[in-house]
Amino acid sequence: MAANNHLILVVDDEPNMCNILRRILEKEGYQVLTASDGETALRIIKAREPEVILLDLMMPGIDGREVCWRVREFSPATRIIYFTAKTELTSPLKAKELHDGADAFIAKPASSKRIISMVDNMLNNRRQ
Repeated sequence: MAANNHLILVVDDEPNMCNILRRILEKEGYQVLTASDGETALRIIKAREPEVILLDLMMPGIDGREVCWRVREFSPATRIIYFTAKTELTSPLKAKELHDGADAFIAKPASSKRIISMVDNMLNNRRQ
């Protein structure tokens, strides 16, 4: 796949998940950065301004929800996809979380096709 200029940030405290997502996205030609915690993610977002963020909800320290809220304060156009365990999405907070700033969610585990489709969709929506 040809390289493109779209920058994607993957934020997950599980190194294996970051590596898997990086490989999936890089294979499609995306530029990919990773962060293993919320503080690092926020520094990267402010410095590099990724177009799409794949964001785990459950992380130590600053969790995904807090990262999302903070990003919305200074970068409202950035597309945020919660990428989280199915059990987290079946809770009563599911709908509220999506209204708290995330644009979409993907339940773990997810197929490569689903991940790429969602990222592509977020990029297309960003351009409109």
